[in-house]
Amino acid sequence: MYREERLRQIMDLLRTQKKVSVKYLASRFSRSTSSIRLDLTELEDRELVIRTHGGAILAEGIENDLVWDKQLLQQRLLYNEKEKQRIGEKVAEHVKENESVIIDGGSTTYYAARALSEKSGLTIITTSVLLFPVLNSNPDIQVILTGGMFHPEYMDLYGNICMESIRRFQPDHTIIGIDGISLSSGLTSTEPAIAPLKREMISRSRNLIITADSSKFGKVCLTHVADICQEMTIITDSKLPDAVKEEYQEKGAKLEIA
Repeated sequence: MYREERLRQIMDLLRTQKKVSVKYLASRFSRSTSSIRLDLTELEDRELVIRTHGGAILAEGIENDLVWDKQLLQQRLLYNEKEKQRIGEKVAEHVKENESVIIDGGSTTYYAARALSEKSGLTIITTSVLLFPVLNSNPDIQVILTGGMFHPEYMDLYGNICMESIRRFQPDHTIIGIDGISLSSGLTSTEPAIAPLKREMISRSRNLIITADSSKFGKVCLTHVADICQEMTIITDSKLPDAVKEEYQEKGAKLEIA
């Protein structure tokens, strides 16, 4: 079992049992107590748990904010559809003809892909099987689909082959979707297999654009992707409360409202 999967299962146990002990986890996962303590320290560093004597409990207030699982992709495409369409159009305003883009899969990036497909002369690299036919519908756009293993739930490619492919490019723009965004935990993902790809895309970026509808703000997922920084532009919708918007702007985040 990969470590991220074990961390996810530990969080699942905390959701149902409210607290766990090092001894119990060591027995359940056939790991040493020192290894389990490192796991709990990692979750504490992510601000998901609080260490206790001999175990851990969920961090205060995290249960309401924590995103455990995502809806099916087809359902997410319809959720906040108008807002995501406007976000997609706003994203496309950042991209000029004949530029290069790398974009990953997701319900909000799907609408960004639809808006980008109306431009000419673009070179677009994507990990998404969902986005590929949308982008490929324009013969004046060169589309590069990374290789890799297929994740049927996300309709995304992932794994070592995908990672190696991403490393070959340094595009003008990097566009990624995200499952959770908060000032304390930064950008987070529900899927440990997808998160490393997002990190690699971010590392290759010249102009980083984060697409996140307002429902993603204040949410925290298991796997950390990146801290919020001044180098990224976060594009969201007008449902984001003004107070939240001001908090992010005070931290130096670049927010654009679609």
